Amino acid sequence: MRLLDSRRLTGANFLLEGPGAVLDVSVADADRELLVAAWKRHALRLLADMDWEGQQLVARPFSGGVSLALTAPRDGLYTATELNETAYEAARDFIEGGQRHLLVRAARALRGEYRDEERPRLQRLLAAAKEQATPVLVDEEFLTLGTGRHSQTWDLFELPHPDDVSWRRLKAVPTALITGTNGKTTTVRLLASIARAAGRVAGVSSTDWLAMGDELLHRDDYAGPGGARIVLRDQRCELALLETARGGMLRRGLAVERADVAVITNIAADHLGDFGVETVEDLADVKWSVSAALDKKSCLVLNAEDPLLMRRAPGSPAPLCLFSLSPTAPAFKAHLARGGRGFTVRRGRLERIHAGKVEGFLSVKKMPLSYDGVARHNIANALAAAAVADALGIELSVIAKGLCALGNEDNPGRANLYTVGGATFLVDFAHNPAGLEALMPMIEGLPAKRRALITGQAGDRGDEDIRAFADASSSIHFDRIWLKRMDGHARGRAEGEVAALMRDAFIAQGHAAKSISLSKTELDATRAALRWVKPGDLVVLLSHEKRDKTREFLEARVAKGVTGCI
Repeated sequence: MRLLDSRRLTGANFLLEGPGAVLDVSVADADRELLVAAWKRHALRLLADMDWEGQQLVARPFSGGVSLALTAPRDGLYTATELNETAYEAARDFIEGGQRHLLVRAARALRGEYRDEERPRLQRLLAAAKEQATPVLVDEEFLTLGTGRHSQTWDLFELPHPDDVSWRRLKAVPTALITGTNGKTTTVRLLASIARAAGRVAGVSSTDWLAMGDELLHRDDYAGPGGARIVLRDQRCELALLETARGGMLRRGLAVERADVAVITNIAADHLGDFGVETVEDLADVKWSVSAALDKKSCLVLNAEDPLLMRRAPGSPAPLCLFSLSPTAPAFKAHLARGGRGFTVRRGRLERIHAGKVEGFLSVKKMPLSYDGVARHNIANALAAAAVADALGIELSVIAKGLCALGNEDNPGRANLYTVGGATFLVDFAHNPAGLEALMPMIEGLPAKRRALITGQAGDRGDEDIRAFADASSSIHFDRIWLKRMDGHARGRAEGEVAALMRDAFIAQGHAAKSISLSKTELDATRAALRWVKPGDLVVLLSHEKRDKTREFLEARVAKGVTGCI
């Protein structure tokens, strides 16, 4: 029995309805039920000693372990993690027959910790905000009431009395949560383009950057609660577009208590094994967490062609809007038959359908990211973005304008095309089998005399997942393959181990061993491909490491117009 991880949950999450603490424990299956029962008993006693009555306790089993979670006051989350660990340690000692845990002494220490952490003024303001239905953002340093242009932020040590707050002007800006396994970032970028076309200043938090309107604030991964809070505290923000990634939801929970709309683009195997999330069903539950921020006045946008999402759709707390590349998809047709709202593609045009009314609003080929209609995954992303924008009250003509305004150069790392010396390089971030499968129609649709592939995988995936990634490309024969070793992402594996697994998988597909080479880095593989290509060839570069350097290198070669190496 071993403690694997212990952390605060600062918002609603797939375990709890609100903030609290969670720990993950490895435990033999035979001892799990006994551990959970003992943990609950000790946790309830400690919670009572803290006068934290009425808290939610949840135990979620996974292979070889269990997650133990409990809710707690917002100003007591550090104390809550200590309380949770104390309850676990007492339960462990009880099961293992070791020294009896002294709960009375532990409770006294916890009360002392909470005295240092407790913020009575914060509690009064939170209670007043709830009464006023005012959005709240809290972290270790600041309290924000309202969001965006309707917000005000205070240092936690300089909080006002509730009577001194101008509650009437503190409210929420329209807010969208964007999640899913693949397509999140492109959907966010399309939405930002639509917001720009609508003349709105959109605050964007995403995997790649933070932006406020046309201003890039920071370049890094901000797809968690921290990035969302930065956007929502900026008084220039008129509309919040928050990419909401799996990792942030598991580590901390949601950043907001309420959103106007959320979209789940799709569910596919990715990062399985983290925090007890072992199956795509588990992953779907994590992504579904965004629905906790929705109510009857909100909208939940779902992919009608994803069976995992359609199974959960009846449990949505908000009205549904579905999107589908196929207007004849069974779930999509059934939804429309019930009078629901949907977005689809028919006869090469994007359509909105509601209550029997069909409105075509854009030719697919007018969208640069559709690449003349062959990039079907980007068409799906456009449908998702259109549905979200529609839920935010943006007119179809403006949505069409925004979808047409986003080009190759505005969406780095996502289905980018470069022509170098007559050869084409397709650069994409596809990093899981579903992402690569979604890219395959575009690869097949691009003309090519010969095809080459540059790819690799990080070591935090299982052997079967690594082989599955290679197998996802099996519908196309590549004349040449370069495998990146990606040793900086080995994650505990031996150097070259992942590349060797992928090499064996490609050979099993029928590729000749002599057509497969190992490269130390992505840039080395790109240089090798530039030496190999001839006019009319296509190189598919799945870019995962130092993507900016790879892009800059290719752009420099485009400017030179030659294929030789420098």
